[in-house]
Amino acid sequence: MELAIEKGLKIGLVVSEPLKPIGKKQVLTENPTIVLSKRLGLPSVTSFNELSLTMKPAESAGSNEAIGLILDFNKIIPGEIINLFPRGIINIHFSKLPQYRGPAPVQYTILNGEKEAWITYYLIDEKMDSGKIVAQTSLALDLTENTEILYQKLIAKASREIPAVIGNYLSGKIQPRQQEGISSPTKKLTTENSKIDWTKSPFKIEHLIRAAYPEPTAWTSVEIPADSAGRRSKSVGIQKLLRLKVLSAHLEQGKLILDRVQLEGKNPVTWKQFQEGYPSFSLS
Repeated sequence: MELAIEKGLKIGLVVSEPLKPIGKKQVLTENPTIVLSKRLGLPSVTSFNELSLTMKPAESAGSNEAIGLILDFNKIIPGEIINLFPRGIINIHFSKLPQYRGPAPVQYTILNGEKEAWITYYLIDEKMDSGKIVAQTSLALDLTENTEILYQKLIAKASREIPAVIGNYLSGKIQPRQQEGISSPTKKLTTENSKIDWTKSPFKIEHLIRAAYPEPTAWTSVEIPADSAGRRSKSVGIQKLLRLKVLSAHLEQGKLILDRVQLEGKNPVTWKQFQEGYPSFSLS
């Protein structure tokens, strides 16, 4: 938001989610977007009802240039709310629509080994990611980005671009166009489908590790000797089956090299440290 404002974006009202219970103590906490808007001195609302009431004065004043802007709202906007904005609502979606519709375009970009990421600016309707395209731009990847890093890169790029995109749309330099091509939906990666299948190619596994970071993180089962020193316990004679998160990895000449891991209940360590601590482990 701050970078977009620095680049000339004028924001009249911020809409975000209301207070939510956070953490073990379920403390009611403001959405970070609302916190930022207050720091910047911008008015804000946390519900569609508040938005409707707030927009009425603008309608009566005859404003015909009001336009909405969405990023990561993750809700279908009803038609009556869309209609509050005479020039529509532009959504910022991180794919080349209609490719990778839905909530996880950044994860799928990495998961499928794409060499570039895309941003689509489009006018929303009451369906998911199906509105007319205002503009599309691309970002070359170095193929080491995880979801967290790529998302931040795309946020920064969109913040620099959106003032010009909105300006060109409002001035008529851009004519929105229908989406063309075959759509492909996305679903967020879950713990269940982020388990590493070691029969897959090193490339596929490395893509999964990057796509699943920081959430839910790729993982594998690991057998650890029952004694904490890493040697098989003579008295117990069994091994513990634990979950090992794989936080990062890289490829060397087509071979997968693990970098950072985290055994359940433990702190993150390097792969070398893990091997030294548990010399008799086995992956499964």
